[in-house]
Amino acid sequence: MADPIRLALVWHLHQPSYRDALTGRTLLPWTRLHGTKDYLDMAAAVLGQPKIHATFNLTPVLLDQIEAVASGESDVYLDLARKPAHALTPDERRFLTRHFFSANVERMIRPHPRYFELYERAASRGPGPRVHAPRALTTEDLRDLQTWLHLAWIDPGFHDEEPVRSLLRKGKGFTEEEKASVLEWGIACAGRILAAYRSAGSTGRVELSTSAYFHPILPLLLDTESPRENLPAARLPSPPLRAAADAVDQVRRARESHTRRFGSPPRGTWPPEGAVNQAALELLRAEGFEWTASDETVLARALGRAEPGGKGWAAALHRPYSVETAAGKIAMIFRDRALSDRIGFTYMSWDPARAAEDFVSRVGEAGSRAREEGVASPLVTVILDGENCWESYPEDGGPFLAAFYRRLAEEPGIETVTVSEALERIPPGQTLRRVPLGSWIDADLRVWIGQPEKNRAWAELRRARECVEAARTEGGIETERIAEAHEEILVAEASDWFWWYDEDHQSAHKDEFDALFRGHLIRCMNLLRRAAWPAIRRSLRRAQAGASGVESLPFVPPQLDGRDTHFYEWRDAQLFDVALEQAADHRARSVIQRVLFGVSETDLYVRVDGSGADHPMGDAVRLRFLLPFPVEARIPLRGDRSGVLGWSEVAEDSAADEGAYAIETLLEIRVPLGRLRASPGSVVVWRVELESSEAAAETVPRTGSLEIQTLDADFGARNWSAT
Repeated sequence: MADPIRLALVWHLHQPSYRDALTGRTLLPWTRLHGTKDYLDMAAAVLGQPKIHATFNLTPVLLDQIEAVASGESDVYLDLARKPAHALTPDERRFLTRHFFSANVERMIRPHPRYFELYERAASRGPGPRVHAPRALTTEDLRDLQTWLHLAWIDPGFHDEEPVRSLLRKGKGFTEEEKASVLEWGIACAGRILAAYRSAGSTGRVELSTSAYFHPILPLLLDTESPRENLPAARLPSPPLRAAADAVDQVRRARESHTRRFGSPPRGTWPPEGAVNQAALELLRAEGFEWTASDETVLARALGRAEPGGKGWAAALHRPYSVETAAGKIAMIFRDRALSDRIGFTYMSWDPARAAEDFVSRVGEAGSRAREEGVASPLVTVILDGENCWESYPEDGGPFLAAFYRRLAEEPGIETVTVSEALERIPPGQTLRRVPLGSWIDADLRVWIGQPEKNRAWAELRRARECVEAARTEGGIETERIAEAHEEILVAEASDWFWWYDEDHQSAHKDEFDALFRGHLIRCMNLLRRAAWPAIRRSLRRAQAGASGVESLPFVPPQLDGRDTHFYEWRDAQLFDVALEQAADHRARSVIQRVLFGVSETDLYVRVDGSGADHPMGDAVRLRFLLPFPVEARIPLRGDRSGVLGWSEVAEDSAADEGAYAIETLLEIRVPLGRLRASPGSVVVWRVELESSEAAAETVPRTGSLEIQTLDADFGARNWSAT
């Protein structure tokens, strides 16, 4: 009797880090929302059919975020959802109207009458929601909207759990308590995810694999010149980035993370974006991985074919391989792109039973062709994203997955296997001497490098990394600070940031992705006690080739209200993180935790975190200016919550602008540049002091000073940016 066709299903689960390195706030909610919509039910769907085996590839950066959500770490969306609807500011109401319909309209909004009603009221004639005046939605509407975003992102498999069931039945007119109950349910849901995968892995029917820690493109980390293998004339960053040590670190830490979380090291890895070349495979084998995978286009090139398909292709594709590397042999499988894409992009509009039947039929046909071409035991490999496609399926893909797994379990000629099971039952019988560069998208890496914005991002990453290496060599910076700076580099190496630069892919959040990437580089420089150069203080979007280093200084005209009004408000400010400095010096916690500062054409703006009106813990904050004119400005911390600055020198013009301050949860200060006698393009040098009993209790920075360059008078008009 012939062996069954083995089917290796690999579901890749990944989200990049959405935490803003400069503020510590998580800007986007996708890890938390996918936690209620996808992760638990994906594992449950497999375990619901006893004959089904599958592999889940879980990235460490995703697991870090799931654990953070479960421990209570919030995000911008959750903060706004928790806020009582009656207390929302006009800006916050506009934010909700713009962003709380972030869901597939047909599959996640329209099925819920109240949510769809709100969507229609907030929608323009165009493709997206319109920003309304603050009174466009009532307070009750907004509370329902806060609730419905989170209800819509819950998998139907949980609709019978409380409080979800009761709120879905009620549908509208939610109370603050009811809203809070579903938000807390979502956080508790995150706390169940890792345990669910540990349990699934212990059954022997689910294999857990991993990817390099922060999801970097390994061939590009090893050498950004690597795309020339397939694209000799490609326009690539110069000089190149070569960070082999980082590639090793990302892979090694992934194995350590997986072992710590799941009790044993992973046998296999899906390299981020399926991106491989010979050097990357050598690294993976050297670090202990037994198997890896990529796309069929990579296999075609490895076999000397121009592209997949043609005579003998079924036999070539539907089998495992052994790849020779300088570190030893590593097993490799290659995804059937057509079958993988049918789940990712086709079946969402099909009847589930018909889709399942079609898939099983195609797997059978693929195996039969492979047998006809000489493969006794075919292995069909399907690898795809295990979370994002379900937004386009009815009921979050639940009916499809149920029919899909049920039909596979019923089919006697197909056996689902984990990747390791496949390699045990069908040991690789053919060896590839060399695997060329490629990814899951194509036999090149043009999605992540080779265009102006992408190249610019790689160039800035290289520059920041060189600063870290220089700090290691030169000394003078504490080891702990250098390690933290290097951590920011590792996060910035994620493939996700480069994916969204240029116009290959569209998202309503491209500005946020750009800001998140640059934030890691800026914080890296702060940790090294170096100024972040102009190029990374402004958006890299719409960058021109060769334009490195010409962006503006921090242009920050905030609303002076003593509050963190909006996460964009101080987005382009320079930051001095006092907490990091004190940690490196092993000092007790300071009152002043952070100082942010930036300029407009006419003013210097300063934000001091840690000395708000509720807990002043001092008498005043003093700004002691050294250049261009030695003068001191004083802001009282006790008494009025807003007012003008007190100056050590009387202005020559009695009508001169004295500046202003506001204190609520933090201190915001506006300093007129005229009082500093600062002309356009001059440098302002200064320190921040916390006054207590008429003495300086704290000085920021502890040694040295803060510096910023003033702007040209027409700067704002020339450098307008959406970020």
